[in-house]
Amino acid sequence: MNVDVEIATDVATAAVLVNEAEKSAAHATGEAEHHHACANCNTPLQGAYCHACGQSGHIHKSLLHLVEELLHGLFHFETKAWRTIPKLIWSPGKLTRDYIDGQRTRYVSPLALFLFLIFLMFFVFSFTTSNPLESITDKPHTKEGISRVLQENQAKLTSLQSERNKLPAGDSKLEELDENIADLKSEITALESSLNLLGIKNDGNGQVKDDDKDQGLGKLAQKLDEKLFKKIEENQAKQAAKKQKVTVTSSLPSIQEKIKHAVNTPELTLYKMKSNASKLAFMLMPISLPFLWLLFIFKRRYGMFDHAVFSLYSLSFMALLLMTTAILNTMGFSTTAVLLFVFVPPLHMFRQLREAYQLGVAAGLWRTIALLFVAGCSLLMYLLLILSVSA
Repeated sequence: MNVDVEIATDVATAAVLVNEAEKSAAHATGEAEHHHACANCNTPLQGAYCHACGQSGHIHKSLLHLVEELLHGLFHFETKAWRTIPKLIWSPGKLTRDYIDGQRTRYVSPLALFLFLIFLMFFVFSFTTSNPLESITDKPHTKEGISRVLQENQAKLTSLQSERNKLPAGDSKLEELDENIADLKSEITALESSLNLLGIKNDGNGQVKDDDKDQGLGKLAQKLDEKLFKKIEENQAKQAAKKQKVTVTSSLPSIQEKIKHAVNTPELTLYKMKSNASKLAFMLMPISLPFLWLLFIFKRRYGMFDHAVFSLYSLSFMALLLMTTAILNTMGFSTTAVLLFVFVPPLHMFRQLREAYQLGVAAGLWRTIALLFVAGCSLLMYLLLILSVSA
């Protein structure tokens, strides 16, 4: 659950960023006393708010007002969101054009909406998709669990050794049994090392004695995870080598090593990619900007700001769509989820392009096809980036 907790933390951080980005000056209710000069910039006040920096002339110093500001920020974002999200779904081009033309008070800014939805998407994924680490290993993370698995492995080792001793020399099963015995011994050694980190002694029969139950538990969890990850990598590399030998060739040794590591330990790599994907999601926008600029290279009236707003709102919609398909798939509506994922993005892109850039049907169609290709290239570059930092 480490990755789920981390993503949940990212969601909370994103929510704070969104509220800070969208938060206006504190709302003053009722009659309040105002200073003659703004406490922030010392500009003489001409009303309830400073005309230079926008700060309220009423300066509170109570815990109650802190709670009031928090609630105001949350509901202020929610009010804007109820105007922005429906328009993002049904009139994405008009939303994009309105924001570019200056109608910004009514809507959530594209960057704030993107940050909030992209991290919310990974938060939803943490509940609707399985944790790849669970398919890598069933090794426990507690003293009792480790002790139990240690006893089971030692019983298996005794059984395999007994079976091996009964076989005659030269039997074809000896080699396979020797490999299984060696793997079990390796796992037993790793489990015993984990118990040592916990300050527990093994009596040789899988029974353990607790020296100090509470000593160093905080540091232990991190060391135990690192040791388990290392053991996972070794076991998966060994299993991959048994099944087939993967040949990876590259002119750059570092890239070759990363690719080889990812191929030999696919499940661990997927686990790390899931953890890193939310942290690097913001890179999707700068990756797509040069491609969008090329689509409108001969339309000088559209600048990089226009393309950035278009890209952020488009990515925000895709985050909503992916959340919807993930939830539908979890509920058993897999066919509906696939149909939505295949047919909705092109239609949404076409409508957003036409309205945002004021295009005709033909110009909108060919740019939609090109934009689908752009989206594929951007996604590929994003995945390569995630893979390079995860392998």
